Amino acid sequence: MATRIHGHQDLMDGRADFNQSVPVIAHGDSWGAFGAFPPWITGSLFNAMDFGRDVAVVNYAQPNQRLRDLPDPRKFSKFHAAMTLRGMPQWRAMLVSGGGNDLIAWVRRGEGHDIAQRVLRFPGEWLPEDHGPGRYLSQAGWTSLCEELLDAYLRLDALRDRNFERMEIITHVYDYMTPRFAPAVNGVAGPWLAPGFLAAGIPETAWTGVARMLVDWFFDFLEHRVKTRIGGFTVLDTRGGSTPAKPGSTGVSRDWANEIHLTAAGYRKLAKARCNAVLQAHARSWTTGATEGIVAPPTRPA
Repeated sequence: MATRIHGHQDLMDGRADFNQSVPVIAHGDSWGAFGAFPPWITGSLFNAMDFGRDVAVVNYAQPNQRLRDLPDPRKFSKFHAAMTLRGMPQWRAMLVSGGGNDLIAWVRRGEGHDIAQRVLRFPGEWLPEDHGPGRYLSQAGWTSLCEELLDAYLRLDALRDRNFERMEIITHVYDYMTPRFAPAVNGVAGPWLAPGFLAAGIPETAWTGVARMLVDWFFDFLEHRVKTRIGGFTVLDTRGGSTPAKPGSTGVSRDWANEIHLTAAGYRKLAKARCNAVLQAHARSWTTGATEGIVAPPTRPA
């Protein structure tokens, strides 16, 4: 049994055999993308997934992509084509890796933004100490961010329902990352969280607790906000599936390649601990099959 990752051109050129493999489409951020460039060095959660059967994943995930943008046909015309054109596979599931880059953008927002438009509080806004790590977080800002993310999921759901009513949407949380100055690609990308925490004046001793709370809040959002609005929606609870990096480290540490990405082995560990059993339970009912003609109705204006 194998999970094979394909690109858009593979789909267009007919190089993915959906007669022998279950067709799955994927979109999102670097947790789903890095494995394609190349998988044996960089790793990704999508590459590490084991569905218990042959699955062909056509993957549109790329680094830096935000969840809020994923449903936009102007930004992701190839993904939109794969979801709407006649002759596309009868997708059994949509894998979504998203929300992390949206959160990072809000972490980076400075004091000049209204407190309801950022997720970090600055020193004059901190709550009493008995709030724990939450004293450094803006609940109003988190609510605003969640409304933005919920809208993206509702638009993905509408795209799914117009064309593939039986398709499942499967997403994941993230895992407990350690905010630290550990960039990727020799400093070309990142770090992502630590600079924002530092700029907000949050004590470094509190960074890990704050990041952990944000991941927990994200799970609650997916499980209790999105899942109650969307049918056929599964959340892979990936929290606690890997060993966190050591605070203050600046490179590969334990299961983490950098501040926010796991090593290839770390993704495999996480998938085995938190994803594969759920995926296999769902995949038992999925069928293989060649493409079936569909004609999607015109896209409603956003």
